[in-house]
Order: sequence, then structure tokens, then C-alpha cells
Amino acid sequence: MQLSTAEETIQRLIFSLSELEQLGQTLISGHSNFNVSSKTYLRIALGTLQSTRGAILRFHPADNYLTVAASAPERRADEKSLIIAVEPEDVAQLLQHPFIQIGSPPTGLEGFFARHAELCAGIDARLWVPLKIHDELLGILSLGRFLGRTELEAWEQELLTILAHQLSIAIAYSQMMEGIQGEKFRLFMLAESAPQICQLLQPEDAAQQVVHQAVSLLDANAGGLLLKHSQQPEIEWKYTFPETLASEFPTKIQLDGEGVGEECHTEKTLADVAKEGKTAHTDTHEDARLGANNIMAVPILGRDADVLGVLVVGDKEERGGRITAFTDEDAILLDSFAKQAGVAIENAQLHQEALEARHLQAEMEEARKIQENLIPETLPDIPGYDVAGHYEPRGPVGGDYFDCLELPAANRWGLAIADVSGKGMQAALLMATLRAGLLSEVAKTDEGANPDRDIAKRLCDMALTLNSLLYASGTEEKFATFFYTYLNPETDMLTVLNAGHNPPLIVRKDGTTQWIGEEIGGLPLGMFPNDMVPLIADYAAEQVQLNSGDVVIYYTDGVTETINIADEDYEERLEPDAVEASQAPNAQAADIMKHVYDAVIAFQGEADQFDDLTLLVLKKK
Repeated sequence: MQLSTAEETIQRLIFSLSELEQLGQTLISGHSNFNVSSKTYLRIALGTLQSTRGAILRFHPADNYLTVAASAPERRADEKSLIIAVEPEDVAQLLQHPFIQIGSPPTGLEGFFARHAELCAGIDARLWVPLKIHDELLGILSLGRFLGRTELEAWEQELLTILAHQLSIAIAYSQMMEGIQGEKFRLFMLAESAPQICQLLQPEDAAQQVVHQAVSLLDANAGGLLLKHSQQPEIEWKYTFPETLASEFPTKIQLDGEGVGEECHTEKTLADVAKEGKTAHTDTHEDARLGANNIMAVPILGRDADVLGVLVVGDKEERGGRITAFTDEDAILLDSFAKQAGVAIENAQLHQEALEARHLQAEMEEARKIQENLIPETLPDIPGYDVAGHYEPRGPVGGDYFDCLELPAANRWGLAIADVSGKGMQAALLMATLRAGLLSEVAKTDEGANPDRDIAKRLCDMALTLNSLLYASGTEEKFATFFYTYLNPETDMLTVLNAGHNPPLIVRKDGTTQWIGEEIGGLPLGMFPNDMVPLIADYAAEQVQLNSGDVVIYYTDGVTETINIADEDYEERLEPDAVEASQAPNAQAADIMKHVYDAVIAFQGEADQFDDLTLLVLKKK
């Protein structure tokens, strides 16, 4: 039984409305976005109205142009970049009409469609339906010819109005979500940038980092930092990005008006920001001293709300490389960042208290988790040996590391202890890099039928590899002291390598002592590139024989450099305390470690902990 035309129309209408409802729910649920769903909206509109061709155009109000979001049939890649310029007066005219016949445009839009006749023909535009909410233009639904008719029926026009309303809501919702996601990302960047700049105590480093962070945060192409002179009424450029801009303008800007002519628009704007402490963003076409078409400048305030200087960015770049104007939201964001920059810059200028306590708690927690995963909770059982370790960070996140590794070759072991410079996330990440490199390298030391063959050379090669890895991964002030022991329990032979670390202490069964690795101490890892290592202090390995009852005590400088309230250090007390602990009857590695640890803590007394405290004890049974 064939359906009548009316029944077909009703079914087509019901099906289309059902699809619209499902699509709207999908979009609102967050499982889709308008860029994806626009093709489905267009398909529904064309199917419902039985139109052969069409397109959905999105309006970009910041730059006044329309672009194709979806088209049917699909446009070629070189056609997707179609841009239709829309003047403000054209926007006002488009908003006045629910439907616009391209062949006979209403009064006021003749010129617009005459200018874009070729573009409209390219997408076979016959009917335009403005997509809007209140008085805001969001886009255009463009339709081509209709099958079997030249005009839409009344019910189809009503349905088209519903479709246009649904499309408008979808675009508005998508724009809102894009804005929220963009702001969330920028707020995340803002939160991430605070710890980075607050760690820098050198004024030059702080200035450079502040500018780079501001440029990145605002998607700008240029930026600069000016600081007030403590004695003179002037602000001085401390850093610009790109650095070549430094030659484009005077080094200093007077705040008393002298030397700043009316033609120097940028300098005058920056001087006003420094004097009044208010944000400014302005067009600089006539005086582009930052090499930018527009700039935004905010004051940098100190703890007492005094203006320390001015932070300026130029030319905000959006996707596609277009330069757009800064917004009020950008000003709020840059002002928030400038408040953080003020803390960092003021601390750098005054060389005051360390800024670790100011790090974001989230960063410290993540760094702590990283470090917890690096320090072993339990140590393996080594045949013929007893081993114990203890790590106590000075703060929430330290820089020490120790491990006992079972090597791929049967009954071979690696004992490592290290001290990464600094604290916080950077130290934790550098420590993670060291451990990952170590795990990769120790496997290579056991290649071949005879894993002990050329082991000394292999350890030196391993040190160079780790040095190169840390040098590439860290910064100029980040490095790690490192001591590694290759243990063969079958021969009780230790092959040791020292990269700038404190030499471990051997306490023999008879109470005599020996410092190992003292004469072969190479450079700390990551301090210099590999080609410089042989020129300063090359890596070397040595071998030490262990006998039953011998004890090896590894430690970091947090042990030997512990200071008491009399400003004395513990270093000279380590040897007698270690001997006393090792000579105790039936002393296990854990007992020896605890005895030395308790001795250090007792010596420290009421004084503050100097550094991370790490001990690793190996005893030959």
C-alpha cells in the first residue's frame, strides 16, 4: 500500500524532528561538537526540505567573515577555506530577515550579494536563512534548488524556522563550550606557569621567563618586560621577545614626560600604565615599536601594591595565522599572570626567601608521587648478602635516589645511589629520567656469555650515556651525583663507578675501614656535555673484593653534612659510628643502617634537617 503525499510529508517531518532531538541531546551531553554535528544538521535540513545542495556557514564576529562549516556535496580541500567578508552594516541587514532570496535580495543587501555573487554561485546558494539568537548573528543556512518546486510551502517554511532555531542553539552552545574549554586550558597554563617563574631567583632569568610565559599564554607574537628604576622616574626594558626587538626602541622610557613625544605612541602608553597602574590595550599602527599591530600592557605590582614595572604583549594570533585584537578576557588573564610575575620579580630583585613553599600544592603532590614510585619499598634478597635502605626527604619532595637492581644475567646485581640537585617537580622528573636511563643501561652491562667481561669499560660507557641523557633533559643548574656498584656474589667482587658522589665506606670484619671510589670520582651527571668530560674529570671504574662480615655503607651528603645547633657537621663522625654499628654482634644490614641513622638524628638535635637523608647498607654474610 502506497503512502499518500501528505502521509509521506508527515513521516518525513516526524523523522526529521526525531533526528533533531537526538542530535541536540548528543551535543548537550558533550559527546559531540558543532564541527562534527554540522554535517548531520545539514543532512537533516536538506533531506527534510528535499534540497539538492546546501551549506552551513559560521560567522566570526571578531573579524567579520563567514566560513563554510559543512557543505553538500562535500567541497574540495582547496575550497574549504572560502571566506565571505561581512561588513557591520551587512550584519544589521541580515538580522532583519528570516529568509533571503539570493536572486532578489531585500533592500540594503543588493551590494553585499553583488560583491559575493561568484562565491554564492560556487555553493549554489538560492536561499539564505540567517542563524541568530536575539540580535547576534551566528551563521547562515544556505540552500540550493528544491526538488520539484521553486518555493517552499508554508509548513516547510515553519519547519525551516525550527531548523534554523535549532542550528542557532547548536552554534551558540558550541561557541560557549569552546570558550569554556579555551579558558580552562588557559587557566591550566596560568596555574602551571606560576611554579616555573617563582623558582627563578636571578633577575635576568625571571624577566626572560615571564615574557616567554606571557607570550605563550596570550598566543602573542611579541612581548616585553619593563621594570621601574629604584631611584629615577623611568622604566627600563629588561627583556623582549623576539630579542631582536631590543634595537628597535630606546632602552629607557621616562615617566616624567621628558623624551616621550606624542608620536611615540607605544612609549606613552607604557609610561601611562607604569604611572597609573591600569591595564591598556591599543592600536599601534602609527608607532609599532614592538613590531606589532596592537599591544596590551598591564602593570606588575609588588607586595605593597607598588608598581614594579610593565608587562606588554603584541599581536594575538588565532588559528590560521590571523592577527586579532586582544579582548577584555585577555586583559583579565594577563593581569592575573602579572600578579604572579610581580611576586617572582620582586623576590629576584630582593634575593629573599626561597619560593618552594609558594609552589602549587598540586605540583608538589605530583612530584611526591613520582618520587614514591622511584624509591623501592622493599629490597630484593641477594644470595650471600644482606641489604637495607632508608630515604628521608627534607621536604615533601626531595632529590635523593637509591635502588638495588637484579640484573638480567643470573646472580648479578646493581646497587645505585644518587643525589639530584634542587627540589620539586624538576628534580623529581630528572630523577625519573636518571632511573629510566639506568634501567635501560644496566641491561647492556650483562650482554654476552660472560657478563663480567670488560665490565669496567661498560660502566664508564654507561656513565657517558646517562650524562648525555641528563644533560639533554635538565637545565643548566640541574645535575645528579651518582654512585653505581656492579656486584658478582659468585666472586664477591664489586666493580664501582663514581660520578661526583660521596665515596661509600667499607667497614671490614676486623674493624678496619676503606673509602671506595674516592680516587675515581668523575663529573656529576648532566653537568657538562660528553665532549667536555675527558677535559675535566673522566669516568673510571675500580674493583673491590669483599669478604665475609664486610659492610658497605652508601650515603648522600644529607648524612655527612648534617649540622647541629653548634654549626658542626656530622662528616667526621660517620666512620666511628659505622664501625661501632658494624662490630655489634649478629648485626644485620637493617640494624647497621638504623644505628647510623639514629646517630645522625641524635647529632642533629634541635637543628633543622639540612638535606635529604639517604642510606644504603650492603653486608657480606
